[in-house]
Amino acid sequence: MGVYENAPKVYVDADGRADGLFVRLLDSIARREHWDIEYVSCEWAQCLQDLRDGRLDLMPDVALSETREGFFAFHQIPVVQGWSQIYAAPHSGFSSLGAVGSGRIAVLEGSVQEAHLREVRSRDPDLEFGLATFSNLEAVLASVSQGTAEAAVSNNFYGRQHARAHGLVETPITFGQVGLYYAAAPGAQDGRLDLIDAYLERWKSLAGSPYQQALDATLLAEESPGLPRWVGWTLLVGVVLVAFLAVAGGVLRWQVRRRTRELQAANQRLEHVLDSGPAVIYQLDASDFQPLWVSPNIERLFGIDPASAMRPGWWEQQLHPEDRKAALRENDRLLEDGELVREFRLFDGWGKLRHVRDEMRLVPGGHSGQEIVGSWIDLTASMEQEEQLRQMSHFDARTGLPNRALLQDRLGHTVERAMADEEARWIVLMDLDRFRNVNETLGTAAGDIVLQGIAQRLSQMLLPQDTVARIGADEFCLVVESPPDTPIQEFVEQLMTTLRSPFEVAGRSLVLTASVGVARFPSDGQTRDELLTAAELAMQASRLRGGDSWSLYEPEMGALTEQRLFLENDLRQAIQNDEFVLHFQPQFHLGTGDCVGVEALVRWNHPRRGMVSPAEFIPLAEETGLIQAIDRWVLEAACRQLAAWDQHGMPVPMIAVNLSARELHDEQLVASVRDTLERFSIRPERLEVELTETMIMEYPEQALAVLRRLSALGVHLAMDDFGSGYSNLAHLRRLPLHRLKVDQSLVRDIGRSRHNESIIRAIIALAEALELDLIAEGVENESQREFLLKEGCAIGQGFLLGRPASAEDLFR
Repeated sequence: MGVYENAPKVYVDADGRADGLFVRLLDSIARREHWDIEYVSCEWAQCLQDLRDGRLDLMPDVALSETREGFFAFHQIPVVQGWSQIYAAPHSGFSSLGAVGSGRIAVLEGSVQEAHLREVRSRDPDLEFGLATFSNLEAVLASVSQGTAEAAVSNNFYGRQHARAHGLVETPITFGQVGLYYAAAPGAQDGRLDLIDAYLERWKSLAGSPYQQALDATLLAEESPGLPRWVGWTLLVGVVLVAFLAVAGGVLRWQVRRRTRELQAANQRLEHVLDSGPAVIYQLDASDFQPLWVSPNIERLFGIDPASAMRPGWWEQQLHPEDRKAALRENDRLLEDGELVREFRLFDGWGKLRHVRDEMRLVPGGHSGQEIVGSWIDLTASMEQEEQLRQMSHFDARTGLPNRALLQDRLGHTVERAMADEEARWIVLMDLDRFRNVNETLGTAAGDIVLQGIAQRLSQMLLPQDTVARIGADEFCLVVESPPDTPIQEFVEQLMTTLRSPFEVAGRSLVLTASVGVARFPSDGQTRDELLTAAELAMQASRLRGGDSWSLYEPEMGALTEQRLFLENDLRQAIQNDEFVLHFQPQFHLGTGDCVGVEALVRWNHPRRGMVSPAEFIPLAEETGLIQAIDRWVLEAACRQLAAWDQHGMPVPMIAVNLSARELHDEQLVASVRDTLERFSIRPERLEVELTETMIMEYPEQALAVLRRLSALGVHLAMDDFGSGYSNLAHLRRLPLHRLKVDQSLVRDIGRSRHNESIIRAIIALAEALELDLIAEGVENESQREFLLKEGCAIGQGFLLGRPASAEDLFR
């Protein structure tokens, strides 16, 4: 077992023997269990490292913490409870960690005190103190007198015995009440810790047990040594020699001495409780409420000198002026009822306002026949925590606005008032458009600045009785208690104009827009939930229009949402129920009529609605995240069908499948494509993957990495709908593409729009310059085919050449 200097719990005495509470207790257990114990002297941090590395089996006096539970094994019953105390020179005035300023606090290296102070300092940027670490507690306390630290921290047992020797006194700063245990090497399973628990459970409650003896001899031992033991024996021998009759007197004196020691030990226990306890105890004269006695810990807890607290009228002067009259009146009630529990505020010795719980009771005693005994408990920390919890549970941390919980409460009261006065109310829901881009591009700090700016703008637009709440990452809700006389259209347009004003963030000017939904009381709902639902539906309608717009709630919005909800639920079951089917549209050489490939097109055969258009379910799948599962199904089904055609002697040169934008974020895409091709024995160059230019340009670098890996696999890559959006030609050169697909919107206007014909010629020239194949979509008549063939686009697909068909009908 490791031994370090932390008297009186564990230490090495002047003769080099291990001693202290933990040593004596373990020796008592060892004698009964026939253990051989080797005590190894070490510094605290090294002791813990040796225990962790298995060079020690046990370590005494170890405070239990979550971090240490990960490294060591502990028994269940603590040997003793302790806490951490900060000591400083007299009159230092340190009442809190903030009072230390930028000074240094000495602390034992690797201790729970060091971990706690570092954590407190990291959470509170206003704390400036530094830490000076030492390898033993003697050096920690000595550092203050040596000038290397302004204060020192140790456990209460060691500090109480050694602090005065270094000229230090207790400050009111305490923290970290913990249980102290024996810690074992990691993974210890030999039963030693269970045996220690068994002895502690039996001895702790047993008077005169080895535990109580060790406690009396160490933690509760008298500070000044008593008479030497040989004096007692000499007196006893003298008494025996004087006379037989003196034996009775000797026995009596021995009983007196034993009783005195017991009383002294009890008195020390009481003093320890009064000095170190969290409550101030006092006595008052029941006739005039003047103080008779107060426990000395009032100076540690409240910064008040006990002598000052004994002055008549002192308590009344310290009371908060608003609580003084009621407190004095309650004194009379105590004399009637015999006991009283109350709370009041008073200013402590450092000038800080404290919340105090005061419990008083009348007891017999004193010259008037009655006395008052009472106790003070400091409630300040719990009151502050309660206020912080209330703030956290009802207000948004970033903007200071009410959160969803508080909005629900306020909106409920708003509806009650509206029902009573029969006046209109407006509920406005706002969803910031593409706000995620701000966080992803400029960082969350910039996003927080924007949110705070929006909160300020919205608050300035409304009256004090109105409510502005932040109810989501990028959602705000306005409750307008007194709608203005202007039409609601003007109010909302002014609101959106205010939002569009640029924000100056990180040296850039940002313009934000919002999707806004409005519900009105009582026409759109007469309960809190009805109004919020109506505003949510209106906001969704604005979002579907692309944002930067607003909508008033209309009753049919609910029906559309219900239909969409049912469709979404059916879509989630479609893959499991094998409801998807593939149709295939052939691709031909426009000159020879040879088939060069097919494009796989997914269809949903709904059990009740029949064939559902891709235009209806693909956007829903992308929004709900189901599109990836559909993509993988299409890839699997297309490769399976291509293999089946090969097997039946109907070879198709190539098959094209479409992938969604989400696939560019999936690191498993390339591996999935490779596995699918290998499983159906299909050469990679017979598979073409189509992606839109909008999808590729949204995350160009990420798309480039994925496409390069697919190209390296041998898969052909095509850019779909080319010419319908924007293209960064410099980036286009970097992409490992094999083919461009001319969008059908351009092909459709051949013969009707010279502008579009010019665009097609430019695309053909671009493909030739980049050495890319070209295919035209939507070829529906002979003039379109002739134009494309003449201008240099040799491959096409469309209704003129072949309509999408099932695998069975494709070759008819």
